[in-house]
Amino acid sequence: MRRAQAAMEYLITYGWAVLIMLVVVGVLFYLGIFNPKSIAACTFQTPGFTCYAYKLASNTSNSESGLILDLGQATGHDIKVTGVNCTATGTWSVTEFNASQRNVTISSGSHSMLNGTSANPGVMKCYKADGTVVSASDASVYYSGKIYIHYYDTETNLDHKVIGDISGKVE
Repeated sequence: MRRAQAAMEYLITYGWAVLIMLVVVGVLFYLGIFNPKSIAACTFQTPGFTCYAYKLASNTSNSESGLILDLGQATGHDIKVTGVNCTATGTWSVTEFNASQRNVTISSGSHSMLNGTSANPGVMKCYKADGTVVSASDASVYYSGKIYIHYYDTETNLDHKVIGDISGKVE
């Protein structure tokens, strides 16, 4: 009889704890905490590269959306960025910066804004999975893609490509 009572007390005590945990997890799901489309992220697969800040912009002067990226690097050498591509297609191609942004040099341990092409100063185009450019009509749409950065190490003069992931809502 005593064992049955001890077993029931054990189940009731921990049953309440399990019930409370289930309620908390249910509330978190309801609020969208576990929804991957609510998560905004910018990460690089190569150590030494970080996104200090970024924005998937839709309010540009020529109605094209794109990426504004504050890129940080700590590779141990200064680098000269020569091209950037933002795409969900998985295809690498170099997007050239406008005259003031071409060959942006970033010292090791610092960061710099990368935000323009010759056709669209102020923003780098991002491409959707179907190959079309993200446009102003895509505002508030969740975007997930890759960032490809082509750069030269200024000390060794060797070229490199870095791949990162970016996701978030087009603002």
